[in-house]
Amino acid sequence: MFQMTFPDFSGKIVLIYLVNRSDDYNVVMQHATLENQAGKIFIVGEFAEGTTASDWAAGIRTAVSWENVEQYLVFDSIEDYYSRMSIGWDDRTVQ
Repeated sequence: MFQMTFPDFSGKIVLIYLVNRSDDYNVVMQHATLENQAGKIFIVGEFAEGTTASDWAAGIRTAVSWENVEQYLVFDSIEDYYSRMSIGWDDRTVQ
């Protein structure tokens, strides 16, 4: 029997790039897990603090269909995410 394995995002921050969407639509999640909902796989978690305009959605639960994930990056902490993002902005290499 085929058993699907999922990445373990425990304690991590996950930056999600969406298929056919600009970087304005990237999602940064904390407490992310993968769930089967109505026969489809979703990455489910909360918007990480400091990652939405005016922090209006910080801590709000969200879900992204796994089939709409083009790429994801996993950071050890929110501090790691901010540090690496600031380097990217300084070098103008943030995607």
